[in-house]
Amino acid sequence: MTSVHRLAEKIKKFIWIIVAIPLIFGVAGWFIPIGKTAVPYTATATMSLGSYSDPDFNDPNRVMIMLGNAPFFQKQLPALWKNRQNELLGQLKVSMVKNQLIQLSFIGKSKDEAISTVNQIASAFLSADREQYQKRETLINQSISALLNGKINESTAVDRQRLLYNLQTAKLDLKPAQLLEPAGAAPGPGGKVFSSKQRAVLGVMLGVTIVFLWLAFPEFVRERPE
Repeated sequence: MTSVHRLAEKIKKFIWIIVAIPLIFGVAGWFIPIGKTAVPYTATATMSLGSYSDPDFNDPNRVMIMLGNAPFFQKQLPALWKNRQNELLGQLKVSMVKNQLIQLSFIGKSKDEAISTVNQIASAFLSADREQYQKRETLINQSISALLNGKINESTAVDRQRLLYNLQTAKLDLKPAQLLEPAGAAPGPGGKVFSSKQRAVLGVMLGVTIVFLWLAFPEFVRERPE
């Protein structure tokens, strides 16, 4: 009896099993909620650092260290730190894109959570940065005001004018940090969610594959007479 005849006889004998296995896997795929687990999302935001002679807020390397450690969150975001300190630093990535550009990335359990967390961190940094920027600006304004209102004489007039020019130039060069790209989120790797129909099709295909192997494999390994 040839292999084809043996396969035909086997199919005829076990036809109900052959039909049932793909159907069972298809039904199981339809109802089993594979792929409905929470999909991780990564939200990112990009900030441009300020320029006002404060290395803690203007130096990218120092800013990355600041945003990657607990003291910043304990001071600027105490509620967020209290509720999520175990996951916060582990899911947050702070990187320098180029020059004075800093990118914040956070992996959240949902799109809203990821975006909300990045927005909170960015807003807290920008708020702290604005505070330091205003201190620097106030100091320069006070110095300019003192020079303009102070008494002058011929011997100090040139120095006064030079210093006044330098302060006014420095004021024009001041700038705070800015949010260049607001937070946006995308699914993380492996985050595809299969619909019920897709799962059913995959189940049927798996069932057909199992049936094929069950029918054909013995014929491939069957010993042939010499």
